[in-house]
Amino acid sequence: MVERWRKRFPADRIVISRHAGQYRGGIATTTIVAMVAVMLAASSGIWWWTRQHTDARSAGILLHTVQRGDFELTVTERGEVESFDVTEIRSAVKSNNTAGISILKIVSEGTEVQPGDFLVQLDSSALESQRTGQLILVNTVKALEVESHNNYDTAVIANREYLEGTYLQERQLIEGESFVAEENLNRAKEYFTYSQKLASKGYVNENQLEADRFAVEKAKKDLQTTSTKLHVLDEFTKPKQVATLSSAILIAEAKWESAKNSHELELQKLREVELQIAHCTLTAPRAGIVKYAHETDHGGDQQFIVEEGAIIREGQTIIRLPNANSMQVELTINESLIQYVRPDMPAMISPVGFGDRVLHGRVRRVNQYAEPGGWRRANVKEYRAFVSIDDPTPDLRPGLTASVTIECDRVRGAFQVPVQSVYAHGDKFYSFVHDASGWSAREIKTGPTNDKFFVVESGLAEGEQVALNPRQYLSEVDLPDLPPEESQRTVPQGPVATSEASPSEAADDAATPSTPAAPAAATEAATSTQSDPSVGKPQTESKPAATRTAE
Repeated sequence: MVERWRKRFPADRIVISRHAGQYRGGIATTTIVAMVAVMLAASSGIWWWTRQHTDARSAGILLHTVQRGDFELTVTERGEVESFDVTEIRSAVKSNNTAGISILKIVSEGTEVQPGDFLVQLDSSALESQRTGQLILVNTVKALEVESHNNYDTAVIANREYLEGTYLQERQLIEGESFVAEENLNRAKEYFTYSQKLASKGYVNENQLEADRFAVEKAKKDLQTTSTKLHVLDEFTKPKQVATLSSAILIAEAKWESAKNSHELELQKLREVELQIAHCTLTAPRAGIVKYAHETDHGGDQQFIVEEGAIIREGQTIIRLPNANSMQVELTINESLIQYVRPDMPAMISPVGFGDRVLHGRVRRVNQYAEPGGWRRANVKEYRAFVSIDDPTPDLRPGLTASVTIECDRVRGAFQVPVQSVYAHGDKFYSFVHDASGWSAREIKTGPTNDKFFVVESGLAEGEQVALNPRQYLSEVDLPDLPPEESQRTVPQGPVATSEASPSEAADDAATPSTPAAPAAATEAATSTQSDPSVGKPQTESKPAATRTAE
């Protein structure tokens, strides 16, 4: 078979075949090398793609390094400088059912006055006319009083006249008549007795005797009449006359008292009018600088301007005389910030126009009730607060605008994280920590907060890095499951500014754990809850606070 094979395949072909086998072996080797190269290229491509993808993802991570720093919670508002020891000059002139009284002359605002110096002259022309009419009325009532007094004296004299004169005189006349009647009766009786003796002897006829008997009867009647007159005088005439005269005395006395009271009332009215005229001229009760008491509405518009010709109501303040040694700043604080402000908190005051000069003070008082608001800001509630200035300067004037920063809380050397890095899950707070092994959800215990940072009391260590956008990495961390009925609760954040900061500014603030700026407005940061169907976990949607990695 070998020979047959050799005959079939000569030696030269065998050499060629041998070269062909060598050629085929080289092709296989090249193929293997090429395949290995392709595999290496593919691996390199996969590695490169994975690295690029990882670098791309790493480039989008927003991190904050946990550091220690001084935490401050401050409230900054603008207010107006005023004196809390103020003497108010008010109008004491009564309106008397009128709109008020006008200002004729007033001292210039800003004038420094001393006690007794002229301040305001009000229009007193109507009061002076009223005083003239009142003087006439007082004189008329005085005349009536004199007349009533004389009538009373006359009634008293008339009563005494009757009791001590007329009555006695009438009684004596009746008593005289009774005496005469009694004498006539005795004489008539004697005549009748003598006539009876003569008649028995026949010297006097029967007619004469009858006449003497009639004279006796008539004398008796006359005596009885005088007795009746005396009885009527004592029992009837005298009491009646005394009652009439006493009544006249009482009536005259009442009229006299009424006239006296009327006169006193009219005199009091006259004195009141004169007092009102005196009140039209106002002088300074103490030394101070004149400040007009303009009135503004709740919208800040001028409602009343103190000037010559302005109508002043009764009791309305016209001028204020502040004490330059007792100054304060009056300001309003939004309802979202008022919970942090308490009396006796330290404050820094920066009056406008004083450059970098900073004054110090303390919160004196915070009103318990919100200020009434106008229709423009019906839903905005503000509370008035007063900050005393401990070191006032002579050039500090009432009415200046001042920026007041109230230090509500301070924690020195505290761990702090930006508010946007805190994720609320149920009733607990978490921060997503990033290290070489990846992401982990770390439960933290938070302390006080302001508009930028939370104080972390436990759960984080210095130097660790936390995500500023934790919602983006919910799929890479493990959080405990929540009951279906329990919803994501709002993170209780501090006050935030009404105007949102730009993302770059927020990232700068998040990357710098230094003392945060004071809150500038009245809204409170909060996160809204929604469900992420991709991971099946509740998550908190918050406004982005940074767009680049904070290192």
